[in-house]
Amino acid sequence: MTPETARIVHRSTGRLRLRLPQRRHDLPFFLSLYESLRAQPEIDEVSINPATASVLIWLDPAREDALAGALTRSGLAPLEDHQLHPEHAERHLFHVSVNDMRIVVFLIMTTLSIHQLLKGQLLAPALTMLLYVVDLAVGMRMERDAAAGHEHQPAPTGPTGNI
Repeated sequence: MTPETARIVHRSTGRLRLRLPQRRHDLPFFLSLYESLRAQPEIDEVSINPATASVLIWLDPAREDALAGALTRSGLAPLEDHQLHPEHAERHLFHVSVNDMRIVVFLIMTTLSIHQLLKGQLLAPALTMLLYVVDLAVGMRMERDAAAGHEHQPAPTGPTGNI
């Protein structure tokens, strides 16, 4: 069996996100991959999303050196994004992360909420924007905690759970 090429699109301590665009919407493949990855002792948790061809893996940071072997045993050939397209390796120097964009959206939404409150638009527009602000703040906090290495407790998702 030929290993599937999986792009490593994000890596942080204890966390790895892979993309397999060639398998997008291939539910049987992702279910099989989910079971195979969950059987690896180095891997703590796995979340798959066949619609986006994404696999999110959580593992003990102390065992990250054994991750390559676990992925190979599961039938994956992980490649860094710059290995697939070396001519684009420099683009990562100026990459804007999702967290950066969330902070910008958070600040804009907070400003718009205050603006609507000052105009007397208390119910619909201000309340909606404040709810978006709270949602963004909770998401940013969860990602910051995960990136800082706090023990993660992913939402209970089955093998077809969203990422």
